[in-house]
Amino acid sequence: MDDADAREQVTILRATDDAIHHLGVDVVAVSAGSVELALTVKPTMVNGHRVLHGGYLFLLADTAFAYCCASVGRASVTRTADIAFLASASIGTRITAIAEVRVAQARATICDVRIEADGVCLAEFRGQGLLTG
Repeated sequence: MDDADAREQVTILRATDDAIHHLGVDVVAVSAGSVELALTVKPTMVNGHRVLHGGYLFLLADTAFAYCCASVGRASVTRTADIAFLASASIGTRITAIAEVRVAQARATICDVRIEADGVCLAEFRGQGLLTG
């Protein structure tokens, strides 16, 4: 799959992804096997410690994972995922998730996602997807 096809597949998936539209997630870059998404932390996204709730980090990583799978023509649902939370983000912080395909064989796709802000790694995520078709 070339980069134009990858962008088309991500555009198709994004069109019906109501959650990311609601949260204001932007698709920054797409190439075959790699996706970058971004999100600005809103006041409604922070927890009682006044930092970004980990669930939003997971949601952004999981979305980047799904789009990354689509970028290589492998429409997938998450089978397993692991995340390591490393640092926090506050209101107004722009965070980015960079996903890359590591393995794509048989019915499985494995992607790594790094979430960062201002050069600081906030989380590392690894997802394993199962083909939907």
